[in-house]
Amino acid sequence: MRITNKTNFDPVTEIPQVEAYMYYALTTMEKMIGTENLQEILHENKMQRLIKDYPSDSYKLSNNIKLGDYANLCTSLMEFYSPNGQSKSIEFGRISTKPILERQGALFNFTSRMAIKLLPTSSQVKTVLDSIKNDLKKIYKNTKVDIGIEIEDRGNKWAYIDKSCAVCAGKKSDSPICWSWVGTLEESLFWLTEKEFEINQTECRAMGAEFCIWEIMKSPK
Repeated sequence: MRITNKTNFDPVTEIPQVEAYMYYALTTMEKMIGTENLQEILHENKMQRLIKDYPSDSYKLSNNIKLGDYANLCTSLMEFYSPNGQSKSIEFGRISTKPILERQGALFNFTSRMAIKLLPTSSQVKTVLDSIKNDLKKIYKNTKVDIGIEIEDRGNKWAYIDKSCAVCAGKKSDSPICWSWVGTLEESLFWLTEKEFEINQTECRAMGAEFCIWEIMKSPK
């Protein structure tokens, strides 16, 4: 796998990031790779401003942190752990998502968690994906940003389709690289269903696709 920056400007890199998402990304990376290594990565990616000055854990859009910054972190983590970047990125996605689910379950409309568990498993999966989509749209609704997330029924799978993926914003690769979002989806699904599901990224903007697409099996492993 070879990851580089796109030669042409990718407008997704300039979309504001949610402060809490960056906060948990930074604290998770610090635990995984250590403070010194994280600081080196921040230096390399011209994010020295974040050293010892993490964003808040509030669910507001940052004034100075963009999706391109988040993509740089995710790419650096994959490179740090190469050749195990894929599995470690998934682990990173799961760990960084867990506190969001625990603290802000209401944000994703999971207040009826127990009632949802009575639904067929496929419907439970759809509920999680719809909740993520709808609540991200709420976060950005007062901006000019169209995050462009859709959920599509593909027979025995659900497809999560994202035209503004934060993980690969501004990146170019010869294979899919959005493994941390696989971890986010895995942890979100497990949080609600207590089951594991097979998730595969089938298209990636870093490879030239219009969207990043993940297919999630409707039945658990």
